[in-house]
Amino acid sequence: MSTQIDIDTAWILKQLKMGEQAVANFKAEATSIQHIMDKLNKQVSPDFMTRYIEVKEGLVTEIKADQFTKLKQAFVDSQTAVRAFIETDAKLGGKG
Repeated sequence: MSTQIDIDTAWILKQLKMGEQAVANFKAEATSIQHIMDKLNKQVSPDFMTRYIEVKEGLVTEIKADQFTKLKQAFVDSQTAVRAFIETDAKLGGKG
């Protein structure tokens, strides 16, 4: 039975790493967008077309809805993995 617990633990750790990576990706993209917006806000008297193009480019790289979905799913998967581990531990007599 210890082999099954080891496999579950490895799966849980993998799910948690995936969640951490999703958060890191999300943060990097948000930081990139913030830098673009900061650059636009620092323009004293922007030429309309220049500002329009920069804003458009910033929006093209905007975080897509599917990235939010992936982030949310990574959290759900991590929570599911932890719950499954706790339930298995409790079934085996642990104090979960």
